[in-house]
Amino acid sequence: MRPRNELWQGYFGYWQNRFIHHHLLTIGYSAWIGYKQHGRGVVVCDVVDTVTPSIDWSVDTVAFQQWFIPHAQAEGYLQAVALAPEAVTAVLSAIATYEPTKAIVVLVIGNGTVDINLLQNLAISPPECCEQVQRRWAEFQSDLSFIQL
Repeated sequence: MRPRNELWQGYFGYWQNRFIHHHLLTIGYSAWIGYKQHGRGVVVCDVVDTVTPSIDWSVDTVAFQQWFIPHAQAEGYLQAVALAPEAVTAVLSAIATYEPTKAIVVLVIGNGTVDINLLQNLAISPPECCEQVQRRWAEFQSDLSFIQL
């Protein structure tokens, strides 16, 4: 029997999926607003706090900053965070080909690592994330105060 995701991911130190799950609406909001303003790009979440295996995602908060980087500026940014050249190429390819109405390219930086994800087959699309956040703005204001588009 396999343990629940939140148990094995926390135990082995892989917390990024839980972070994305917890902040999907604001990530989708940034992806959609960024796309509408600048075209294709990548959402970056820079997690300020150290994420420990004991974190309880249902009650603990994690400080992070979030921004959207347009495709034209992504290569320079990815090189600046010291991604390997083949990773830069893969991310740029994902940015060039993802479907903005259905997918999100996201980098999660934290605990000394850079985690790259192409989120597809989402239960809620980026436009729907944007609509939800705009409708429930007060709920998300603290997360959105650090967003740069």
